[in-house]
Amino acid sequence: MRIVWGVVALIGVAGCETLPEERPVSRPPQAIPALHGSYHQVRRGETLWRIAHSYGLDVRRLAEANRLPSPTQVAAGQRLFIPLPPESRQFLWPVRGALKGASPSHGVDIAASTGTLVRASRRGRVAVATRRLSGWGPTVVLDHLDGYFTVYAGLERLLVAPGTELRQGAPIGSVGSRALHFEIRYGGTPKNTLALLPRE
Repeated sequence: MRIVWGVVALIGVAGCETLPEERPVSRPPQAIPALHGSYHQVRRGETLWRIAHSYGLDVRRLAEANRLPSPTQVAAGQRLFIPLPPESRQFLWPVRGALKGASPSHGVDIAASTGTLVRASRRGRVAVATRRLSGWGPTVVLDHLDGYFTVYAGLERLLVAPGTELRQGAPIGSVGSRALHFEIRYGGTPKNTLALLPRE
């Protein structure tokens, strides 16, 4: 991901919000939820508490948003509406899925169903939104304006454009056939991404 930080550095020096060779990224289609929330399909073995925790939500709020009579009444295949969480300085999981790999210096890889929405781990501004980045495919880099950056690589679709200000939890893209590669960095230095995410 060294090229990502070359791109970010180029943006800082040139004052440009996008890559010269890239065409502007289209805005989200109307079919994608706006900034009010997104959806989650319950997987086998998941509990409402676990789902709420991974999205940074109180389990009671999630139950109320879906009019569930009891927090224990969820079933595999059920579709839940996920309201945007209250703003937090904590990093949240960008997508729900199976952890395929994690490295203190290379982020985490998360496998999820094709088309699953990927969300902003924290509030920030889109520094990079490109369809081509060193073999990673469509990639988004968010600048959290406090020295921290998050990288979302291997997306199928981009739903944001450079310069867009995003709330925590807002959709930025969707998962394709490959696992989402997610990194948290401070400046150009990789952090232990897994250690900065909520424990499930």
